[in-house]
Amino acid sequence: MSEKAAVRTREEWVDDVKVIACILVVLGHFFQSMTKANILPENDLYQWFNTTIYYFHVPLFFICSGYLYQKYSKVNSVSNWCNNVAKKALALGVPYATFTTAIWVLKKVFSSSVNDPIGGFGDILLLHPSAPYWYLYTLFFIFLVTPTFSSVKAAVVGLIVALAAKLLISTGGQRLRRIDSSFKRNLVCARYEHLCV
Repeated sequence: MSEKAAVRTREEWVDDVKVIACILVVLGHFFQSMTKANILPENDLYQWFNTTIYYFHVPLFFICSGYLYQKYSKVNSVSNWCNNVAKKALALGVPYATFTTAIWVLKKVFSSSVNDPIGGFGDILLLHPSAPYWYLYTLFFIFLVTPTFSSVKAAVVGLIVALAAKLLISTGGQRLRRIDSSFKRNLVCARYEHLCV
């Protein structure tokens, strides 16, 4: 694809949404660090702002990723799925493993100077990803289990099936709740329980 064609097909609104989400992430972390350092008071306005942006700033990234994945990926056979998994493992796994390893090494070397001590390497790499790299970890698993749809009708059916599965899990027996709960915890929600729908 030529450079001009790539520019022509770029979804500018997705870039705009990602910029807004990035600004909200930076503001959220800035205000959290300022209150943690007792520079700003932890008042009701701070609590409201922090809670409000955490309800949607990270989901905006997932919405953008999901939209682009559905629009530009075609996973309609087992071989396409295998190719997609390999491509996503490379695109998401390499940065995730690289930066997670770097964070783990730095936190181990400077353990007396960090706010949050870190666990074992296998634990942080495979089970409990560290912030902010949990996003890449989660995105890989979402791409792993999410089909792509060839038509709007198929997408609506997929949405209905996903909502029905969520309803079944949330209202089903205790065993189904444990499956849902551990899936969430291992992917995203160890730190951000309120983001899980």
